[in-house]
Amino acid sequence: MTMELAAGGGSGVGGYSVGWLTLSLINAGLAQGKGRSGLNWWLISLLLGPVATLLIVVRPRLETPMVQLLAEHAVADAED
Repeated sequence: MTMELAAGGGSGVGGYSVGWLTLSLINAGLAQGKGRSGLNWWLISLLLGPVATLLIVVRPRLETPMVQLLAEHAVADAED
């Protein structure tokens, strides 16, 4: 029995911990792709897990001021 648990078999908490950590890293990448802080969302994901994934997916992309400025210039040029 102890050999099985040491090898990662059985219904230990280790598998859930690895999955939770993997999900938090995926969430950090998703957040960075949407213009948000990967580190902050990684920390939030460690606490909230799948709920953080839902929040990242549902929230709109965060546009930086430079992207907004370029978009406004593109629209202005298109109107001219």
